[in-house]
Amino acid sequence: MSDVTTDVVERVAWQREPIALDPGMLALVDSRRAEMLASLLSGARVYGVNTGTGYLAGTDVGEEDLLHHQRNLLLGRAAGSAPWLSVQEARAVLIARLTGFLSGHAGVTPELCLFLAHRLNDDFVPAIPSHSVGSSGEVLPLAHAFQTFVGAGHVLGPGGSTIPARQALQQRAVTPYEPQAKEGIALLAGAPGATALALAGRRTAQSLWEAGVLIAAAAIDALQAPLDPYDPALGELVADPLLTDVLDRLSVLLRGSSRTTTLSIQAPVSYRVIPQVLAHLARALSRLEADAARALASVGDSPVFANGRFLSNGSFHAVELAAGLDSLGLALVRVAELSGQRTHRLLDTRFSGLPDQLAGAPGYNCGLVVVQKRVLGCLNELRRLGAPASIGIGDTSLGQEDAMAFSFEAAASLRRITTLVSEVFACELLVVRQAWALRGLTPPPGLQPLAARLAELVEPVGQDRPLGPDIDRIITWLGDRSRE
Repeated sequence: MSDVTTDVVERVAWQREPIALDPGMLALVDSRRAEMLASLLSGARVYGVNTGTGYLAGTDVGEEDLLHHQRNLLLGRAAGSAPWLSVQEARAVLIARLTGFLSGHAGVTPELCLFLAHRLNDDFVPAIPSHSVGSSGEVLPLAHAFQTFVGAGHVLGPGGSTIPARQALQQRAVTPYEPQAKEGIALLAGAPGATALALAGRRTAQSLWEAGVLIAAAAIDALQAPLDPYDPALGELVADPLLTDVLDRLSVLLRGSSRTTTLSIQAPVSYRVIPQVLAHLARALSRLEADAARALASVGDSPVFANGRFLSNGSFHAVELAAGLDSLGLALVRVAELSGQRTHRLLDTRFSGLPDQLAGAPGYNCGLVVVQKRVLGCLNELRRLGAPASIGIGDTSLGQEDAMAFSFEAAASLRRITTLVSEVFACELLVVRQAWALRGLTPPPGLQPLAARLAELVEPVGQDRPLGPDIDRIITWLGDRSRE
């Protein structure tokens, strides 16, 4: 493996594709390490290699303690706790850190690169904290990730359990790794966590975007909203290929949509701005993917060895990834807000021409109004989660480390946002299914597979019944669909 792209990371992390390291790349790593060691032997004073770290960077480490120092760096900074990153997220952290090593500028040994690759291939997955990361870089979670290589800490086991790392190494007949000069600080450097979490968040949000286009089209058809706002001709009037793409997709899904009534010349705004809001989400996805690709192709080590010198490097900050995770979360919140508004409009006879609350016998039955109340609860939490996690820096290491990007916190917010957006989508789909049933019209061909699946999942609501199980089935289906 010599050309690691975001696609490669996703295949290795999510599909467990095995990796093999290119011999030429390992030779480059070995050559650059030799250059780095020669510089060290000349008496260079290098942060974290022969000095302390953080506030203690001015303290020299004796030659007899150098290797112990590299090991100790991994042990003394593992202060996190569960909940852990998912298996896929943790694997993505490993492959992202390995990618940074393959340039040779980290100064690590080929043996460390191979050890890392072998642990990916034998499914050795460290337990890495998913939150409460207040370090300037990723020292805390990366200490959890790579202390496992020396036999400390835990790895993930079946069913969410954890196994002592030493035991997991023994099960694989693997001797714990002994970090060599500079390797401890290298394992704690860069922003592999932010890169991995950006890719993970993008994967989930991409699935929600695809579902969002389909669900929005279904709501448009169920309301019998005027189709003008979704005309592909509008794409010729804007300098926005993402908006053009959304218009084209909606047009295909709605082609053949029947109209038996036109209650208004215009649908509510929450229907008319569907293309623009979905294009905004697509743009947030595209930006985050591009930023993750740049981070993956960059060297984030500090100190980094370049042109025969050790250089301090601020690339570990990865603020663009933390802010990108926040931005993606906000775009998803906006999509969910529109979904909630559309759901309420479908329950209102003034907009839909259907019985109020989509009740079979209004008054005696309450219909689906309670579904919209659940949506409001989700939206309340979503708006609170929309507060950016990537701002609000503080001091640590007695003021030496005084700027944090909080990418792990931004990713944690995004995880919860995606869960709630799925819930809002499921509620809208239940209401759409009921509207289709009451209207008695066949959806257009592009929406018929969705209509058939909803018909399998939930019965139309005649007499009032508990609707939680119906919503849960749709949520499960949305999750299964995202993994297809």
